Amino acid sequence: MKFTLHSINFKKNGEKIVYDYSYDHKIKAYFNLNNPLYVLYDQDVSQTPLSLAIIPLLANIMPISWFVGFDVHIDEIDETFLNSLNILKEQFIKFHPNKKIGGILHTNKIVKNEFKEENTSLLFSGGLDSWDSLTRHYHKDPFLISIHGADVAINDTIRWNEFKKFNTEEKIINQSRLFYVESNLREFYTYKVDLLVDHLGWWGMVQHGMALLGVLAPLSYKHNITDINIAASATHEVSYSWGSSPYIDENMKWANTHPKHDGYQFKRTDKTDNVVNFANNSEFKIKLRVCYADKRTGYNCNVCHKCQRTILSLILAGANPKNYGFKVPNNFYNLIFKNFGEDCVMTKGIKYQWRCIQDKAASVDSFFVLQNFENEKEDIKRFIALDLDEIVNKNEAKVIQHKRRNFLLIQKFPHLYNLYKKLKK
Repeated sequence: MKFTLHSINFKKNGEKIVYDYSYDHKIKAYFNLNNPLYVLYDQDVSQTPLSLAIIPLLANIMPISWFVGFDVHIDEIDETFLNSLNILKEQFIKFHPNKKIGGILHTNKIVKNEFKEENTSLLFSGGLDSWDSLTRHYHKDPFLISIHGADVAINDTIRWNEFKKFNTEEKIINQSRLFYVESNLREFYTYKVDLLVDHLGWWGMVQHGMALLGVLAPLSYKHNITDINIAASATHEVSYSWGSSPYIDENMKWANTHPKHDGYQFKRTDKTDNVVNFANNSEFKIKLRVCYADKRTGYNCNVCHKCQRTILSLILAGANPKNYGFKVPNNFYNLIFKNFGEDCVMTKGIKYQWRCIQDKAASVDSFFVLQNFENEKEDIKRFIALDLDEIVNKNEAKVIQHKRRNFLLIQKFPHLYNLYKKLKK
């Protein structure tokens, strides 16, 4: 079985990289024939050497190659990145011991590239992790790079335009060093790829670290960026497989770059404290954007469990969540406890996030009061006393079966699902 790259083309005044490739009939079920991978930048990247311009493609294709077992044929590749792919493949073998990892990359030419300067960049989503990284790298005046097609779907122009608008409102952001990239990272393959891993989590479990970093290669060449940062979403205390970790991100190297899985040593409560301290000691106001829910009308939806955890972390940091982009519901603490009822489902990852907040709550003597100090003090005590070990993985089998059934129905009947989403609004 074979995947072959025929050419790399620069279009739209050099801003769009288009890949012309083909694949054997046996593996066509994994690829969207009508939507081949592309990357669109907000600037001309046509001077990028082909050995680097190929990286966005390989960062997305090679994991599929490894899990399916087909070979990939290309013309040329950066020497450092070729070595990195060998290390990354070994990492996925360790992460997925129950999977048969194969696939070989064939190339005609290996090129050694080197950048002459050492500028800094940071992938920027506007969430807590990336804001924490920005506050710690602010003195380097980093290039901030946001990718349309990752958290926000390409056809969701409303959410994306809101995201760009929010960025223009942040005085801390150097607008001249803020770049936007569009790529169909999650649309060039079919749902068959999601079925390659357990729990239907290809983007989260495998793809996103390599994919997001890979699209930066042309920009790193143009702007001599060697210090590349992607914000960590967990710490060493989390042992489950995830597509973004020091073992993946820091091995995504090309030329003389040195990527960093940034903030790995900090829990989310630590990051919240850091952002609050930075805002308190500077002229900047920071609006966190942790949520992409359909019902969101401002910075966040304020009711999903991710919003709830961030709001509670801000409260425990002594900060008014309103100052950080949240509108706290009047029944906030009631919403918190609904996460732990009889019908709840809590994975180990979600349990870890709540445990961090429990530890933070137990360590502080004061907190930001929303309405009534005594009532909220009792609510926080009750939250600290929750036995998360008793709750974790409750109802998991039923929910995984329901999730799988819904996933397959959505993939087979996408038009009906889109109609349902419109009616729901």
